[in-house]
Amino acid sequence: MTKIKSITIGKLTFSKKAILTVCFGAFCFGIIFGILSFISIKTGSMFNIFLFMLFNIPVLILLKPILKKEITETN
Repeated sequence: MTKIKSITIGKLTFSKKAILTVCFGAFCFGIIFGILSFISIKTGSMFNIFLFMLFNIPVLILLKPILKKEITETN
């Protein structure tokens, strides 16, 4: 079994921590989306995209510094 150390896409190199951080962010977005979808179905109202974005802003703010350190650009 091979362990992943980094992935290179074009000029960007993603470390293992960056990959895990992106996965964690996608997981958080999915949880928030699921909760808001459930609430909108239960109440019979439309899905509020602005509320979805409002709850995702703190997640993005927390993950941005980690991703800035872990994603490097090669020349």
